[in-house]
Amino acid sequence: MDVNEIIQSYVRDVAACLPRSRRDDVAFELHALLDEELAGRAQAAGHAPDRAMAMALLAEFGRPADAAQRYHARPAPVEATDARHLVIWAVGGAAVLLMHALLNPGTIEVDALFLQWLGLLLVWFVVAGWVRRRRPGAFHWKPSHGPAWMPRGLSALSLVATLVFPVAMYADPVGFAGVLLPASLPLDGLRLDPQFAASWQRMLTFALLLAMAVQHAVALVLGTRPAWLRRVDVALNLGVGLLCVAHASPMGHAGFHVFESAHANEVARPIFLGVGGMMILVALYYAWREWGLIRPAPATGQGAPA
Repeated sequence: MDVNEIIQSYVRDVAACLPRSRRDDVAFELHALLDEELAGRAQAAGHAPDRAMAMALLAEFGRPADAAQRYHARPAPVEATDARHLVIWAVGGAAVLLMHALLNPGTIEVDALFLQWLGLLLVWFVVAGWVRRRRPGAFHWKPSHGPAWMPRGLSALSLVATLVFPVAMYADPVGFAGVLLPASLPLDGLRLDPQFAASWQRMLTFALLLAMAVQHAVALVLGTRPAWLRRVDVALNLGVGLLCVAHASPMGHAGFHVFESAHANEVARPIFLGVGGMMILVALYYAWREWGLIRPAPATGQGAPA
């Protein structure tokens, strides 16, 4: 290869690392820069540029990927602003999988499921970042009311929804389904196992669900969600989530199940695990948000001394 072919090969490799819309302009600019620099070195050396001189010049410029960074900083697969979100969801998923594995030894492969969870998270955040970069105007910033904002109408709706689902459903699944479903459908599969119905796990879960309704009632009375109430909400969601994950296991006793029907238990087990896992993840996420909450100093009033 002669000197010009070497330069062209380097320029092509640099341009290949750049977005298609910038390749021609960067290739033209870089080619002119290298030609000018090589001509100056040849003049100083007193002879025509040769292969060794061209390779020495390109070695100083670095690998084509490194040179391309000077023209265009490629975004990271996961944006820096999403890194903490990725970590909190990854840690939460690991906690859910480990708890389920401890309660059900040998039933799941934690390492394989955790790698799949990490893969799903990575794909989600990569796609989310790509969409935001492609459509920046679609995700413009909007002012928020702040973490304490909770209108009474929304609190009332949350209170009613919690009392209906999951409190009423958990208290009497057969009666709850009988209200929603036609009378012709059999509901015997929803009958609770007597051992589970009298267990402390069920009593504790029901008490925490009632406490969730109470905290919505408190927010309704106050018309806001102060820091202490938000922290109570995080604790309740974490507790109910852990217990739901436990519902998907024998709960420490052989043959200890939620429903009398084996088929109902098989259907309910992944639902309990999914709902409980999501509640744990959401609780950890909001715990992190509460821990990192920034409380700006109040603005000074007009005409007041700064």
